[in-house]
Amino acid sequence: MKQVFLIIVILFFSCSELRACSCSSAWNDSYSKTAEASEFVALVKVISFDSYLEKRFSNDEKMIPYSMTVEIIKKYKGEENRDRITIYGDNGMLCRPYLTDFKINGYYLVSPNPLNQSTNIEYEFFSCWTDYLEVDIKSNKAYGKYSMIRYQIDLDTFESKLKNGDWDIEIVGSIVILLILTLIIVRKIKKRNAST
Repeated sequence: MKQVFLIIVILFFSCSELRACSCSSAWNDSYSKTAEASEFVALVKVISFDSYLEKRFSNDEKMIPYSMTVEIIKKYKGEENRDRITIYGDNGMLCRPYLTDFKINGYYLVSPNPLNQSTNIEYEFFSCWTDYLEVDIKSNKAYGKYSMIRYQIDLDTFESKLKNGDWDIEIVGSIVILLILTLIIVRKIKKRNAST
């Protein structure tokens, strides 16, 4: 009886681990929403990959970085005062994205979470959010899922939207409401014309 109970407890906790990383698909998972809610937002440059996973997904793949050091080029939001910080990726068991999308000397808009809320020494990303965008520093634009309707944004516009609020959702909502009202009016006109 004790063995059955122990097996049930182990299964329960292992299933809880699996559910902990399942993301409920938000209808507006976007960098703009993540940056708005984040305590720290910055433009960074990847300096180095500091540690790697021991396993590879296949024999022909490169080593997968587990942590990276980034230089803070511009801080948009937050209390971080250091020039460089460490950001961790997934090790295969956490709810973080792998760092394979990042390139040495690449630029990114990031909104990482502190690993330890009291010290803010190291940071991590969360798999269920869009918390980084790649930046082309020459064109001064960030690329990726910025919002529901934008997949690129110049950094000056991003900074303005971060300070003053992003109206993309309101614009889309207004357009949808106008379309619905237009359809209702057209339908009423057609009914009126059909009855005469």
